Amino acid sequence: MRIPKFLLQRVFLLVAGAGGLIAATPRECDETVVIYNANSPDGKELADFYCQERGIDPSKEIPLHAPLSEEISREEYDLSVAGPLRKAFQERGYWLVTKDMLNRPIVVASKIRTAALVRGMPLKIRQCADYPGDGKVQPDPYGSCNAASVDSELSVLGLFTPQISGLIKNPLAENSSSSADSPMSPQAPPWLLRVGRLDGPTMESVRTMILNAIRVEREGLWGWGYIDLRGTHDPAYLRGDAWIRKAGEEMRRHGIPVITDDLPGTIQTGFPVTDAAAYYGWYSEHIDGPFADPAFRFVPGAVSAHLHSFSASTLRDPSKGWAGPLVLHGASATVGNVYEPYLVFTTDFGMMASVLLTGAPLAEAYYAAQPVLSWMSVLVGDPLYRPYACFTEEGSPVAGNGWSEYRRLILAHGGDVLDAADELRKHAWERGESLYLEALGAAQLAAGKYADAAVSFREASGIEKHDDIRFRLMLETARSLEKSGKTGEALTLLSEGSVHIDNMAQRVLLQSWIARLNSVGNSSGTKGP
Repeated sequence: MRIPKFLLQRVFLLVAGAGGLIAATPRECDETVVIYNANSPDGKELADFYCQERGIDPSKEIPLHAPLSEEISREEYDLSVAGPLRKAFQERGYWLVTKDMLNRPIVVASKIRTAALVRGMPLKIRQCADYPGDGKVQPDPYGSCNAASVDSELSVLGLFTPQISGLIKNPLAENSSSSADSPMSPQAPPWLLRVGRLDGPTMESVRTMILNAIRVEREGLWGWGYIDLRGTHDPAYLRGDAWIRKAGEEMRRHGIPVITDDLPGTIQTGFPVTDAAAYYGWYSEHIDGPFADPAFRFVPGAVSAHLHSFSASTLRDPSKGWAGPLVLHGASATVGNVYEPYLVFTTDFGMMASVLLTGAPLAEAYYAAQPVLSWMSVLVGDPLYRPYACFTEEGSPVAGNGWSEYRRLILAHGGDVLDAADELRKHAWERGESLYLEALGAAQLAAGKYADAAVSFREASGIEKHDDIRFRLMLETARSLEKSGKTGEALTLLSEGSVHIDNMAQRVLLQSWIARLNSVGNSSGTKGP
């Protein structure tokens, strides 16, 4: 007799759990539904693929007959998505629904808490006028808006509310449970559904997203974390920088080396982004810089998110916005917005990173970090994916290229990179790996120890053999010198280094840095060579 793969997968998960490492638990799989568009030629195939690989009983698949367009009307949402799903949840016994004192339906118990939307499902609901039951329009920009992402509306499907304008406070925000296998936390009402989207520009990119997530849960997510700040002093935008800076701090504390770009623009084309396992940044409308290079690829399983009002206005265009293109370049988890969300209502990247690093699944981290529902945000990725599952287990697998050893050193010093400085230098020279010194220099730079950072980067350059990484170390050294007031010395370093650069993108970047530093030097009376 042939045993279905989803049952074999559950046996594997239980055996793996007995040894320490674990991905999605059987209970989490039981509490997950997979929703696909039966009108999409690939919807059923991809839903089957996900269930098979993740170990979800295929009976948890729910087909809908929805429009194939990414943007739909409110009427189309009600008739082809919300109505059929409510009916399916009740008929299948997933929801226990009763009536409140005003004779309105209310979900009092639920057997499901997570939904995976499969590529082909509509993405967003456009603004509409005169919606029945919407009531009096509130006189503020939030209350009068009824556009939303499909995913965020499905999160509140169990409320059965006719009021679509405005937003709803997320009861899970900053209330994430700490235990992966614990019962649903008291803060999670039975009506709330955690929604993640298996979506991207191509069918193959979504398959890769799923497979990489499962692989990383077994082998670990190893590589650099990159954060891209705006370096702004505008009070209206400080919140975004604070979130991203927090993500960097949390990664460092958990033994992930972090490189920071705090120049006003996004990371520039030509800047070597290597071994990128995580990226949090802002603020441009469409993917740019190193990430837009057709040859660029994230480390498999990478968590990558760019904050912008329309970062997920489409997931099908390989070069529009950020969420879709990031998936195409290998990211397994990202977030975005389909319409203008206003900064205060966007996802807190710092909170999301912090919860993920506890070993929590993607959906749990996202809902801890997303302040409102019935709004504009989407989570793209397997909602059950635990990027840092290995990080919470003793005897987690080693990476082999210094990443796991670096992490061991940092954790031995309580997550304090600066405190581990002597051991990092020792390991760098003994192993001939610049990683240890570059990570130290990056932490010193972030801590305002600019002179120390310049020394660390220069030492790292003396070890590194790879041209691209040597170029990055030169830039990091120059940035440290600039911040320590040695603009002339930074200019000399870049000018002398430009002689040895053949890569055209790097030469253009270098010239822009030299021009910027000359401008800084002229304004302060310090001129370059």
